[in-house]
Amino acid sequence: MVSGPLGLIYLPRSSERLTLEQIAETHPELVSALTAHPGIGFVMVRSGEHGGAVVVGAGGHRRLADDVVVGQDPLAHFDPTVADHLRRHDRFPHCPDLLVNSMYDPQTDEVAPFEDFMGSHGGLGGPQMKPFAVVPADWSEPAEPIVGVEAMHEVLRDWLAQLQRGADEAVEPQPG
Repeated sequence: MVSGPLGLIYLPRSSERLTLEQIAETHPELVSALTAHPGIGFVMVRSGEHGGAVVVGAGGHRRLADDVVVGQDPLAHFDPTVADHLRRHDRFPHCPDLLVNSMYDPQTDEVAPFEDFMGSHGGLGGPQMKPFAVVPADWSEPAEPIVGVEAMHEVLRDWLAQLQRGADEAVEPQPG
């Protein structure tokens, strides 16, 4: 399945999510062939050896459990929140065996989508990584970067609570 610059690969011979090591047993060149392609930025896959999700690129890999990088960091050119987005996605029960993200060019701020569209959505990198909410200027800034819909929901709840407190203060009877 693809959506913009995101490809999800499920290897259906197992009902469980396969690890990098298990995939290498049956498809020894799959991950290296994917990461060697110039249109692919990285592949995320679980690894028994690396203790969880690992992001593999052409020149190195990054363990998401502790952010240790071996070789070149495949996430170096992406937004600083990308590792948090991937950690979040890795927790989903139906996360694919291989999550493939296209290349991202930070100089042009463009991704290479896997489908023929004029715009792109669904993966990491490019303008789609800069969502926004139009709110009054006097509303508070979120304390931390917003990663995922749950975090956005909490920010919206905080803003609503601030509005309610302001409304309650406005209607309190004044002495005198």
